[in-house]
Amino acid sequence: MFTKPKSLVKNIFLEINFILFPIWILPTYFLIKSFFNSPEIPFLLFLILLGESHFGSTFLFFFDKSNQSYIKKKSLLLLYLPIIFLVAFFLFGLNNFESAIIILSAASGFHVTRQSIGIARLYEYKRNRAMEILIYSSSAIFLFIGFLRLYLNDLDYNFFQLSTFFINLKNFLIQLANNNSLKSMLVVIFSFLALNENTNYKKRLVNLTGILIYSPYLFLNQIYDAIVIGVGAHWAQYLLINYKVYFYGLKCKKKRNSQILIIFSYAIVMSLLGYRYHFTREILKGFVLIPICAEMFHFYIDAFIWKFSDPDIRKNIGSKLFAD
Repeated sequence: MFTKPKSLVKNIFLEINFILFPIWILPTYFLIKSFFNSPEIPFLLFLILLGESHFGSTFLFFFDKSNQSYIKKKSLLLLYLPIIFLVAFFLFGLNNFESAIIILSAASGFHVTRQSIGIARLYEYKRNRAMEILIYSSSAIFLFIGFLRLYLNDLDYNFFQLSTFFINLKNFLIQLANNNSLKSMLVVIFSFLALNENTNYKKRLVNLTGILIYSPYLFLNQIYDAIVIGVGAHWAQYLLINYKVYFYGLKCKKKRNSQILIIFSYAIVMSLLGYRYHFTREILKGFVLIPICAEMFHFYIDAFIWKFSDPDIRKNIGSKLFAD
């Protein structure tokens, strides 16, 4: 007999649709997409509402007065090193834009998967390392297949032409990546294992979300679609969890509204940077690198501000997650 499932928010509708299993993103996105000829506009809308707003909500940690002593104590890790790193990454990206995108994608994949595992831990009473390995494995496999389908297929680096072995290997991998029967079987197996854990329904749904978060990369041919439908679940989870931690029970509505306005303004600016393609390629790369660097800051900082093994983080953040 299972113990009563934990709850992060009182509203079970919000908990299911933003944390446990945000499946609503899929039909909503394609419904909005049906009204536009360009795939970029629906992507831009979701990037503003969920994507960049999720990146911007990282700054709520710095706005919270209860974290000021911790920030001061960890100023080298939380302020000075990130600034140095981001300046270096920006300069690197100006000269190696494609490589910077690959680094960003790898960091994003690890970050998203770590959040999936972190949320799974919040809903479990006993740590299940096998399930964590399963989530890691699904992300790695699905991302690799997505890389083969959406990127490697158009890649024409010289090293592929050194020998017929590399050419044949590339073609074989792409052929496997386009085998829908094989990919469907993988999704079914991973989903079955995610739902088969001997636990409550909330933990099973969280498992399923963590397993399937990169599954759109297996079947969709448009990268905009794959990002929104897959990583969109990650964005939704992060936004509601941050809302709970920083705004739940906050009496000063003016403070809450002002911070939400700052985040939303940030999301609009970052989403629009580089969106207009009439700029030259060099100018466009400079614009795009600004939100990319902000995203790298988000990946870096999150490694510290959700580290519940730290007593300050447990007190200032962890204690608020399950507060009534």
